Amino acid sequence: MHLANLRDLFLIDPNIIFFNHGSFGACPRPVFEIYQDWQRELERQPVEFLGRRFGALMEEARGVLAAFLGTGRENLFYTTNATTALNIVARSLPLGPGDEILSNDHEYGALDQTWEFVCSKRGCRYVRPTISLPIRSAEEVIETIWQGVSERTRVLFISHITSPTGLIFPIA
Repeated sequence: MHLANLRDLFLIDPNIIFFNHGSFGACPRPVFEIYQDWQRELERQPVEFLGRRFGALMEEARGVLAAFLGTGRENLFYTTNATTALNIVARSLPLGPGDEILSNDHEYGALDQTWEFVCSKRGCRYVRPTISLPIRSAEEVIETIWQGVSERTRVLFISHITSPTGLIFPIA
């Protein structure tokens, strides 16, 4: 798809250039239209929808998502956003004094803050090697991160698509 055609997928004012699809992103028109269909369904009979149908609908969606991802539905759960999901996972890990979480300097700020909080409570260390720009190769990213691995590394936390720069890291 041509870049100019991507603009037509969104309801965003065409007179602005919008970069923040991460924090406050707009839905593409087809997604927005389906969302509106569900919203109308909810508004027609709120108690019926939320009280009787919602759970089964979410379970059905979880099954479809699990099949798409090639995993079991028991391996998936819904959260409100990625920051909440990371908080749930990070706070559940058996981390202790001296343990290290290895990341990098291209992560989303709220996720960095989550790891820093967990480390402050557990005596861990959040290690963030600098990945310099411009990146010349995938191997450069991998090498920089692996140089940070130690015998104390317990978690490797790397986003596939970075928040501040939109770079695609070679992790998948």
